[in-house]
Order: sequence, then C-alpha cells, then structure tokens
Amino acid sequence: MKRRLIVLGILALWSSSLFASEMNDLLEKNFKIIKTEIVKFERKALKLFTLKNGKNIYLCLSEIDRRYGFDDTECIKP
Repeated sequence: MKRRLIVLGILALWSSSLFASEMNDLLEKNFKIIKTEIVKFERKALKLFTLKNGKNIYLCLSEIDRRYGFDDTECIKP
C-alpha cells in the first residue's frame, strides 16, 4: 500500500511539470512574465500569465483544481 502511494505521488509531481512545458519553453526563449491574474470559480480557478519578449506577446492559461492542483496549461499568441 505504501509503495502504491509513493508511485502515485511521483506520477502526480511528474505530470504537473508536463502541463507547464509549453510555458517553460517560452520562458527559456527569454520571454518574461509581465502580468498575472487569477479568476476564481467554485471548484476551479484559472491563472492567466502574460508573457512578452520584444513585440511578441503570449497568453498562457493554467487551470487549478482544488483536489488535483494544476490541471492544464495552454499558451496562445493573440
């Protein structure tokens, strides 16, 4: 039982970094976070990041679930 909990914990930590990989790629390309906003709902919250590098701007949206933490991150160029 203990082993299963450890494996599930490792998988949860490993998968949360995969959700943010698109945003991490932009940060590695010298984009800077210039603004963050949080929109709260009953069971979830959305965190909006505005990234900028020169004239290029990207918006990244992360879903935060009360039970599971970060759920998904998507980045778009407006």
